[in-house]
Amino acid sequence: MRRSRVPTTARFVIGALVTAIYLLPLFWMVATSIKPPNEIIQTPPVLITTSPQIESYKSILGLPNDRPELYVSTLSYLKNSIIIGSATTALTLLLGIPAAYALARFRLRGARLIILAILVAQMLPSALLVMPLFVTVKSVGLYGSQLAVIIADTALALPLSIILLQTSFRQVPKEIEEAAWVDGASRLTTLRQVVVPLVRPGLVAVAVLAFLTAWGEFVFALSFLPDVSTQPISLGVFQFVGMYKTQWDSMMAFAAVVAIPAVVALLLLRGQFVSGLTAGSVKS
Repeated sequence: MRRSRVPTTARFVIGALVTAIYLLPLFWMVATSIKPPNEIIQTPPVLITTSPQIESYKSILGLPNDRPELYVSTLSYLKNSIIIGSATTALTLLLGIPAAYALARFRLRGARLIILAILVAQMLPSALLVMPLFVTVKSVGLYGSQLAVIIADTALALPLSIILLQTSFRQVPKEIEEAAWVDGASRLTTLRQVVVPLVRPGLVAVAVLAFLTAWGEFVFALSFLPDVSTQPISLGVFQFVGMYKTQWDSMMAFAAVVAIPAVVALLLLRGQFVSGLTAGSVKS
């Protein structure tokens, strides 16, 4: 019997609609970044400018331009974001791998409650966590240090990372580990040299999620880093907000530059990223 094409068409329409909803803000961001200032506030709004400009991009990159007063040290923000993002990713993997392995392999008393607590922690927004973390950071003397943001970002990324990794670890047959133990390898050596390489897609997914969490996180950086020299790129957008005027074109250009690493990372690692996210979704 020939299947009806209506459900497939409906799924396509829904998928296209959802995609358009997600892409519309990105389109508006890029379109605004190349509009002349007089077209940005024009009514009705101009969707696609007929006279694009790149002065906004020159201003944020420090290139010669007509508006040098808008120059923002993008490289300084970028360096801070790379430091915070890389450290957050490394710390998330360092803590997430043994925690996920323990949940996947050991019969722990109260394991279901532990997973439930992790899921609840994942649902908590950063705005709810910032106050107790701020008090803790001040009390231990980490206020103003990038280490405070790294720890906070790790706490934000770790719950989902543990859930994803423990699902990946469950897909590795126990017989492979038992064979390594017979050959004299310890459990730690087996985990490091045998199991971890087999869950590489899951590690890639967790690494990308942790890095993007730190890359785009705003609340912790705003609360813990008062010094501009230590702030990440997510706070650089504030440089274009004034008391009487906001430089929308430069702000959108800066936002577009911020989005580039995330887009590039997902494009380069999309295969392993999707495999890591879907690990364990189908039982063999």
